[in-house]
Amino acid sequence: MKSLKVGLIGCGGFAKGMHVPILKKNPKYTIHATMDIVESAAKEVAADTNAAYWTTDLDRLLADPEIDVVFIMTWHNSHAELSIKAANAGKHILCEKPMGLTREECRAVAEAVKRNNVKYTVGYNRGMAPMVAKARDLLADLPYKKMVYHRIQAYFPEDHWTHIANIGGGRFVGEGCHIFDLICKIINQPPIMVYASGGTFLDPEKVKISDSAIITITFADGSIGTTLINSAGCSDFPKEATEIYCNNKAIYINDFTKMEYCGFEGHKKTFFEIDSVDKGHAIEVDKLADAILNNTESPNGIENAARAAVISYMVNESIKSGAPLQIRENDYIF
Repeated sequence: MKSLKVGLIGCGGFAKGMHVPILKKNPKYTIHATMDIVESAAKEVAADTNAAYWTTDLDRLLADPEIDVVFIMTWHNSHAELSIKAANAGKHILCEKPMGLTREECRAVAEAVKRNNVKYTVGYNRGMAPMVAKARDLLADLPYKKMVYHRIQAYFPEDHWTHIANIGGGRFVGEGCHIFDLICKIINQPPIMVYASGGTFLDPEKVKISDSAIITITFADGSIGTTLINSAGCSDFPKEATEIYCNNKAIYINDFTKMEYCGFEGHKKTFFEIDSVDKGHAIEVDKLADAILNNTESPNGIENAARAAVISYMVNESIKSGAPLQIRENDYIF
């Protein structure tokens, strides 16, 4: 079996803590080169992975004919530009969320990916988490409206660069897109409207953009998904939970480690748990390898990437205007 040669772009904490361990365990990948603007970071990851070389020169990595796919794990404001450069260099792409900070950036990424016929995956892994996949399987044959509620809360430090609008995009663009994608995947219908009520719940002297909100997305079949995103939460309390209701049936997922469901499979109630949080990162990476090797559709490709990104921009716009906003397919299908 061919092993895909990977070029890492960005060798910070998330790369070292998440993607590098995943890639090292997956025989479909070999880390070939590491790149970071901080020389010591690139060197450290290269040594840890036995990469052929490290560099601070993006152009060198993208010009390397040995590299099949790049993993982009940098600050959010660089994602679109790096994705476009990688596509133009003929490299397949896994880009951590968000796809871009504006609609125009998303459109430019989509055009570059299509023009160069490369695979593109954005890091919306939650929809592939084992417990979410089980929930989707349970719901697959039910032609009824659904109600979904997802909570994501924790203390999100006020000095974190995600809160800087032109660098991180803010909490909804920088992380909320994960949850908007998750809700869209569970309901599996076109989103048609979004309404958000929220504001800045951290210190407004330090955070100049909305950081917390309750957001409701309405779907074409009448289904509704609501998420509470809170940046001033409690780190001692479970970060995430998902509730799903459909046709007298219920599903509850607690922090991606515990799941219970009622009314399915002839059982009154079923419960199971796993030892550690699994949000689907390794599954997404493996599915991307299969898409590249077999020339099949990418997981979380251009349309899914843009859909959640555009919803995230609309969330900020809805908070500012106090009004619901219509979502049209041509807003995110480029």
